[in-house]
Amino acid sequence: MNKIKILHCADLHLGAELTSLGSKAGQRREEMLMTFDRIVSLCKEEGVELLLIAGDFFESSGTDAATVRSVKKALSEIPETAVAVAPGNHDYVSLDSPYADPDWPANVHIFQSGFDCFELPGKGVRVWGAGFTGTYVTEPLLGETGAPQGDLLNICVLHGDLVAENQSSNYNPITPSRIRFSGMDYLALGHIHMRTEILHSGRTAYAYCGCPEGRGFDELGDKGVYIGTVSRDRLDLAFRPVCRRKNLEVRVDIGGVSANNEAAAVVLHTLQRQFGETYADNLYKIILEGALDASFSPDCAAIAARLENGLYFVKLRDETRLRADLNALSKETSLKGIFVRRMLEKIGAAAGEAQKEQLRRALDIGLKAFDSEVKLNEN
Repeated sequence: MNKIKILHCADLHLGAELTSLGSKAGQRREEMLMTFDRIVSLCKEEGVELLLIAGDFFESSGTDAATVRSVKKALSEIPETAVAVAPGNHDYVSLDSPYADPDWPANVHIFQSGFDCFELPGKGVRVWGAGFTGTYVTEPLLGETGAPQGDLLNICVLHGDLVAENQSSNYNPITPSRIRFSGMDYLALGHIHMRTEILHSGRTAYAYCGCPEGRGFDELGDKGVYIGTVSRDRLDLAFRPVCRRKNLEVRVDIGGVSANNEAAAVVLHTLQRQFGETYADNLYKIILEGALDASFSPDCAAIAARLENGLYFVKLRDETRLRADLNALSKETSLKGIFVRRMLEKIGAAAGEAQKEQLRRALDIGLKAFDSEVKLNEN
């Protein structure tokens, strides 16, 4: 029975600028390259026979030469591993893209355009794929006719967008019916940065592995690859975290504190308790919440300055509430009383919980404006 060990990765975006990280951007760019080195090391250490890179390997077609050289060198160090690359919408094939270089290692196969395949000698495996040749691909790249059936395993790597039947996409629309009739044993997908479980359409298994490193606070938690074996009758793939750092969004209740240094201490204690001894290595978006006296309004910049000594990267948002007796305030004849009364009326008449929460937040900000300086900027 044919069986092959694979590693499925995607969306590394090597060479991305990461400008939102400020002074940490250069280090994170290098760490992302180091994460790719870790993926290559996994191939070497665990006897991976086929490395599938499902698009957006690079941030763009104009990725710097040093990054491209580093990638080529790393891949040349695993000559026993076949590497199949399906360029995506960020790193599409063009005359000036890295994929046009003639000096890629012999074990690397780059799908340059239309749906195509190659065989792995002596493995009983046929590898299929296609590459983007521009930012947008509105017609499906996955072939309409299924792969020939026989003794060979059929494995496919693509960058694309899973859509419902008859739904369109600018990024290689892939429908369940195309997957079902593809004849593939496994379809390795890229483009969506959040991994899926191993899914099935007909007899074809498919998955997004997600990105191996989060680049922002819309890419939270553990990031990694799928690794394991594929055979005709059995798929044994497991998710393997490979990220050097996690992007995490954490809500911290600082209710009752009366100074910025106290707030910073509560945040640190919360992170230590929640994430253990490596807590300081992560990138955090901290949302401050809880009820505070009118005498204290958190200064996110000041709190961040204290936290930056102990955390790799942190930004904060203030969603604390003013501790107040709203019923009593609403009965006052003052401008504040009128404001509270009208806001409570709006909250009572709001259509849904989301609108109510937005109005409560507006009420809190308004009360803080009556009593102290309001700081709305996030760090």
